[in-house]
Amino acid sequence: MKFAKLSIAALVVVGFASSAVAGGKSEMTFNPFGSAKLYYETIATDAAGSDLFGQYGGTAAAGQPTHPLSVGGASGQALFSLGATGKINSCFGYGVEGMAVDTLGLENNVVSGVRMGNGNSAPKDALDTQFWFPQAYVTYHPCDVGTNTTFKIGRQYLDTPLAFTEKWNVAPNSFDAAVVMNQDIINTTLVGAYVGRGNGEFVQVTNGEEFRTYGTDGAYALGAITSLLDGALPISVWGYDVVNVAQAFWGDAGYKLNLGDGINLNLGAQYGFMTPDDDANSLATALGAVNPDDTSGFGVKIGTTMKVADMNFGLMAAYTSVDKDGVLALANTATVQNTGGNGISPTLGGKKTKLYTAAIYGDGTHVAVPGSDAFKIKATTKLAGIGSLAVQYVNNSNDTHAALEMDEIDVILGTSLPGGLGAKFIYMNRAYDKVNNDAVHNDADHVRIILSKNF
Repeated sequence: MKFAKLSIAALVVVGFASSAVAGGKSEMTFNPFGSAKLYYETIATDAAGSDLFGQYGGTAAAGQPTHPLSVGGASGQALFSLGATGKINSCFGYGVEGMAVDTLGLENNVVSGVRMGNGNSAPKDALDTQFWFPQAYVTYHPCDVGTNTTFKIGRQYLDTPLAFTEKWNVAPNSFDAAVVMNQDIINTTLVGAYVGRGNGEFVQVTNGEEFRTYGTDGAYALGAITSLLDGALPISVWGYDVVNVAQAFWGDAGYKLNLGDGINLNLGAQYGFMTPDDDANSLATALGAVNPDDTSGFGVKIGTTMKVADMNFGLMAAYTSVDKDGVLALANTATVQNTGGNGISPTLGGKKTKLYTAAIYGDGTHVAVPGSDAFKIKATTKLAGIGSLAVQYVNNSNDTHAALEMDEIDVILGTSLPGGLGAKFIYMNRAYDKVNNDAVHNDADHVRIILSKNF
């Protein structure tokens, strides 16, 4: 029954393709892709019995999977995806992707937690293998009409400042949406989108096959992306209406300057605000907010890249500030929590944020929360024969929520192993300024290992 339900998404693409071919000569192409991923993370805190690479870390009963942000222990899952993109004829294209997530039995002796849920919080159900289609869409480009316009309809990934697909966890979230893009204006893309449903989930990112209505009646977005000065000045502006959640605006701009001798200077600025709905059916009202205030925030950054001999280096510094009076975090509306008081974020907000100062864990739940002022320093390089290395430090203070004041250091190494196996090794240390006993806002060391193979 579960597989039959998922097959409907694929049949939409096949049916659309069949009708398009019937109307004209088929030029069908088929470009398959696939990947496999093994995702493991271990956490150690000051809690008794908690140490890196321990299965339970002193926090869970044997055989009971825990929340991925539990105070200690290890979590892990494996993902397999297979899909294809292509065109049906000169006007129509398609894309479809199937995913499966499984624990591989790691909970028996290696981990005590899963990386993503499946719409059911019962521990035994969290271990079930999950199958779903994160992508199943068709594209349409009006042929011989004289316009550079494309429609993309169906299940798909999105990347906009306040509603986007998060790809940091074992599996990404996606959307049932209709998107139109126009590029008739030189160096400019205009975007309009209606989002009906999504499978985004706070913290865990995705609930697999459990797609739910976005807001209460969907969401709308309009955007304009352009570049001036021969691409040196990229600018984008976005407006949103997430029904019964918020109306929002986002704008950002950058400036790229070539200083010569392989040295480039990069500047950036961003600003956003969110106005929460406060009627009887709104999310803010349901969670007890009375006369909720707007959230506004801004960010600035300066960075440089340089090449010395055969090595590339990068250095970036950023500062962001979010007004303290709001009730919504300036973060991803696709992974917004739907219940209050979860102990991770004191306000309504998503897991990730596009603010410049986001850390790996100090992200939408920290630097994007109202009252936060954060700064970030990041250095990157490529090591010959090894891979890419990034080191960043983030400090977050908060005028209203002292429990979110923290320092985080992230070290990220990306490399390739024999056989074309991709590997990412991440070390994170997060230290809070205030001693907490809530099992989440506690000093912690994290080690994350991601092995992947594309084929």
